[in-house]
Amino acid sequence: MSERPAKVVFKNNLRNIRITKNPRMSQWVLALKSNVPQSKISLIENYLVNPTQEEKESLSLALNISVLTIFFDGQLKRRER
Repeated sequence: MSERPAKVVFKNNLRNIRITKNPRMSQWVLALKSNVPQSKISLIENYLVNPTQEEKESLSLALNISVLTIFFDGQLKRRER
């Protein structure tokens, strides 16, 4: 049985920044402010998907912080299931 190739997912500080900036800011609130679906925010925070550039910009605007502060070049390799 062969293994599937690892999926490269970029690291991010989204969850930490969301909670640090406002401990009461839920994913739902961030979704409303950014127009990024809550389910997608969850996937991004759990390193299951990479956000599009548009989503990165929307999230950074909603959090009033630079894109590079949230999303950076480190990578995680996840095995496909």
